[in-house]
Amino acid sequence: MIFREGAFRIFPLTAATAAMEKTMSMSIGCVGCGNMGGAILAGLAASSLDCALYGHTRTAARMAPLEAAGVTRLDSARELARQARYVVLAVKPYQAEAVLAGMAPELGPDKVLISVAAGISIARLQAAVQGRCPVVRCMPNTPALVGKGVFALCFGEGVTEQGRADILRFFAELGVCLELPEARFTAFSALIGAGPAYVFGMMQGLVQAGVTLGLGRRECRDMVAALFEGSAVMAARSETPLMELRDQVCSPGGLTIAGVNVLDRAGLAGLLVDAVLAADRRGREMEDE
Repeated sequence: MIFREGAFRIFPLTAATAAMEKTMSMSIGCVGCGNMGGAILAGLAASSLDCALYGHTRTAARMAPLEAAGVTRLDSARELARQARYVVLAVKPYQAEAVLAGMAPELGPDKVLISVAAGISIARLQAAVQGRCPVVRCMPNTPALVGKGVFALCFGEGVTEQGRADILRFFAELGVCLELPEARFTAFSALIGAGPAYVFGMMQGLVQAGVTLGLGRRECRDMVAALFEGSAVMAARSETPLMELRDQVCSPGGLTIAGVNVLDRAGLAGLLVDAVLAADRRGREMEDE
């Protein structure tokens, strides 16, 4: 699913689009095949896209399941940059510029660098590759590990319309894509990048409540996970305001409204807003360090 910032239009995959995607071949490589890089390659390998996939990582054991899925292991980042048209950089941020310096001789205007390294601006990426190729900045969140990620994308100068379409297409196979100006990346990180931590914290509180009431921990965890999944699907499929969806569960004088009143007195919504704003402030401080 693809959103465009501003109009927030959704572009669903039609049957014709899906058929075109199956016949269109791309070459995509990932330098760094840890959690995020590995998830990107694994998701693409399992998708309907006709992709030549390459991976390079310093830990050979991480490549074994990817090779079994059809990813070609390459011995160096430079070789990967030579083979792939789209080069995904998924190393630790402190490693990024040194890795890019080693790859730079193989990069050119026919390549596109896509960085998922946190906190590295498009300007720094362009400087690191010496302006040899267009660059794209991508910010994912951890549900990308299970194919349910949210990806913010900012395209630097020089990315062609075909390149943009290809990149949106293959990230859409891994979750939801949103085009954002780079100035909004910190806000995105505070809300969506950090968001799973907030959600897991709320889930843990509900599991703890269930255990307190005498339910088993494992069954509580399973039920709470299903609760969040089902509620998220309801919210995604409906145009009904969220507060109205909440009120639909609250019968007059019932047990749900009694619980909701406690959350309202504690200021749950305000606490969530404060958490996101605090994360945004810290993100901006980190950018200046």
